[in-house]
Amino acid sequence: MNGIIWLASYPKSGNTWLRVFIENLFRNTVKPAGINDLGIVKYGDNMYSLYERVASRKLTGASDAEFHQLRGPVQKFLASQPETTIVKTHNALITHEGAPLIHLEYTAGAVYLLRNPFDMVVSMAHHYRTSYDDAIRGIASSNHHTPTTPAAIFQILGGWTNHHRSWFGVDNFSPLLLRYEDMVRSPMKVFGRFMRYLGLPKNPERLKRAIQNSSFTVVERQEREGGFKERVHADHKFFRAGGVGHYRDVLDDRQIGRIIDAHGELLIEQGYINKSGRPKV
Repeated sequence: MNGIIWLASYPKSGNTWLRVFIENLFRNTVKPAGINDLGIVKYGDNMYSLYERVASRKLTGASDAEFHQLRGPVQKFLASQPETTIVKTHNALITHEGAPLIHLEYTAGAVYLLRNPFDMVVSMAHHYRTSYDDAIRGIASSNHHTPTTPAAIFQILGGWTNHHRSWFGVDNFSPLLLRYEDMVRSPMKVFGRFMRYLGLPKNPERLKRAIQNSSFTVVERQEREGGFKERVHADHKFFRAGGVGHYRDVLDDRQIGRIIDAHGELLIEQGYINKSGRPKV
């Protein structure tokens, strides 16, 4: 059994960007791979159709408890593929109702994407059509989750700090941490670290081309011209801004303060605020 390499993150933290990069890297594209044709990372651990495939039956009307009991068989199926399977998840690495969300016995490794929560809540609010205040409240809640829909089963996120702590609090398990801001500012260095984590040979030209073919400019244009099938709302762009520090244009001091109050310790650890509590991003 080869196992799963998880691409783990809180929503809107760069997971899709990394998947597009992986597609271009593995396919060694000359022209950018299409964002609606991602076949290297083709699984998310919440794909409704995947659960029906493993269960060998329709799951219309199934309860969340029934779906949760299928997580183990689904992850065993993913881990049993001929080659190591890279799988996207937004789940925290915790136990829910007596069973794990992420089964480490089927896990070969993990990459964890972290984004500063100031920009992240702005992207989340647009993505889920909620207010900035509601997004800020959500990422501070240990009960934060996404519901089951006809396309995806529920995910347990927890708060932003809780989520990070869960993935980095397991003995003898060390995910590769990639910060979104570093991916933006130093892509050759950061994506190069990712290549080394996968054990791929050094190839600067191939790396550079994959970065260029998965840039925000490229994927934003592709979505504008052909849509994006993973977009939640047809009239809302998935690739909306993609930069660093845009929160300063929309969040007020009160909202920024609420994020700092809830996540100050991790914000300091990751260099997002200074010891005086002022944002550095």
